[in-house]
Amino acid sequence: MKISEGTLSVLKNFSLINPSILFKPGNEISTISSSKTILSTATVDETFPVKGAIYNLNRFLGVLSLFEDPELTFDEHRVTISEGAKNIRYTFTDEKMVVVPPDRTIEFPDADASVEVPWKELNDVMRACAVMDLPEVALVGEDGKISICAMDTKNPTADNYSSDVGETSNTFKFIFKVENLKLMNYNYLIEVTAKGIAKFTSINQYGPKVVYFIATEAKSEFNGA
Repeated sequence: MKISEGTLSVLKNFSLINPSILFKPGNEISTISSSKTILSTATVDETFPVKGAIYNLNRFLGVLSLFEDPELTFDEHRVTISEGAKNIRYTFTDEKMVVVPPDRTIEFPDADASVEVPWKELNDVMRACAVMDLPEVALVGEDGKISICAMDTKNPTADNYSSDVGETSNTFKFIFKVENLKLMNYNYLIEVTAKGIAKFTSINQYGPKVVYFIATEAKSEFNGA
């Protein structure tokens, strides 16, 4: 089996969320942060044949980088990575050693707010957080507009950044910690519920389809229309 560049990109992104991963049979890979504030799934081109846990995902990716075009062969205990005369037998770790997402499918409630946001807008607000030393990103509905903002809710007099990205008849402020927005470079449909969770679904013609479920902060507000 070959691993595509798109799947490698997903694994690199997932390594930012959780240093370990559990492969399961099928074409979906998933991860969850140790704090349980981020859960992500990706549908990829490859079909993994067996269940196997990787304790250090960055190390595994580093091993793959030793080859130009590796072939991966999975069995119950390990994955063999080979190319020509070279091969590495990479042993799976005990599943109990890694933090894994629950087996059940998340039942996402009806969204209280939704908007499609281009990657440029998301990247710009994250850059603003970095430059202005702001710890939070918020999706704000006010005066008929939806804005994406960089802010610090603990300091109401702090400088902030905002950009209009849509329209709404509701009033709300859904707040995310910057460190929870570990997103791949895609446009997203963002759906948020007042029950404390948001769903970011990638909008991309090519490459893996990725979904992130991200917790909103307790200071978030929703007042309806």
